[in-house]
Amino acid sequence: MLAYIFRKLLLSIPILLGIVAVTFLLFCIVAPDPARVYAGKFKSEAQLQAIRHQLGTDVPKWRQFTNILTFHFANSSRYQESVWRLFARKAPVSLAIQVPAFFIELGLQLALALLVASKRGTILDYGVTFLSVVGLSVPAISLYLTMQWVFGGWLQWFPVAGWSAGFFYALHFAALPIIASIIAGLGYGVRFYRTVVLEEINADYVRTARAKGVGARETLFTHVLGNVLIPVLTNTVATLPLLFVGSLLLERLFQIPGFGNLLVDAIHAQDQPVVMFIVYVTSLLYLLMLIVTDVLYTLVDPRVTLR
Repeated sequence: MLAYIFRKLLLSIPILLGIVAVTFLLFCIVAPDPARVYAGKFKSEAQLQAIRHQLGTDVPKWRQFTNILTFHFANSSRYQESVWRLFARKAPVSLAIQVPAFFIELGLQLALALLVASKRGTILDYGVTFLSVVGLSVPAISLYLTMQWVFGGWLQWFPVAGWSAGFFYALHFAALPIIASIIAGLGYGVRFYRTVVLEEINADYVRTARAKGVGARETLFTHVLGNVLIPVLTNTVATLPLLFVGSLLLERLFQIPGFGNLLVDAIHAQDQPVVMFIVYVTSLLYLLMLIVTDVLYTLVDPRVTLR
């Protein structure tokens, strides 16, 4: 297993270098000088050089690229602050929304998928499947705006948008975005896991267990659920890095000062250090999570070996 992990890490290096290199070249070719964006039109060349030195963009391009690879990012041209400090301040806000929504949504998806798969062909199965298809068909932005109008504007159960420091104040503002995020992703997960569970229910080992007198509930939660974990891991572990970035649309509409909202502002302001940081760190975490997923396969299924 160690040899497999080491080989996968080596294979991930050129992929990561390619992602960072393409993003860096796009900024070099398309994006304007960050110092001129920050300073405006009426600045002398000496002032621009001072701003470039302050931003860390006065060094050659190859040095900037190597600095990125070694996690030495320049300061944000928009916020005049280290990207690491921005990450430390913004990431917890995104995690406060994404982590509860992720785990609650995953639990509901698996529970509903197991329930409707075990009741296949009944009214419950048809009803949940129909609602899942409707959920897949409705755009997320329409759902978010509708929930803001109904629960925030009309019923006034939650704030329409905004954020506040402190656990209870943050929870008050985070409740509606969390509920909206769960509902938006519930349809796809239920449909996907229902299909996976139905394939396992119709497998030979399940029919053998039922023929030996094993109860339906024990078969479902002991045998079927264990074999469903592999597609669950495939579908979820690789998405964990995105929890740090947050949801761009959700944070923008609900005015949540998380990392997703920061990324939108950085793209509009052509803030290269912030965008490069997000691309690099997210790509690195994504590649690492792919390796972690392969390792977890061996824990949930003894038949899987890594060579």
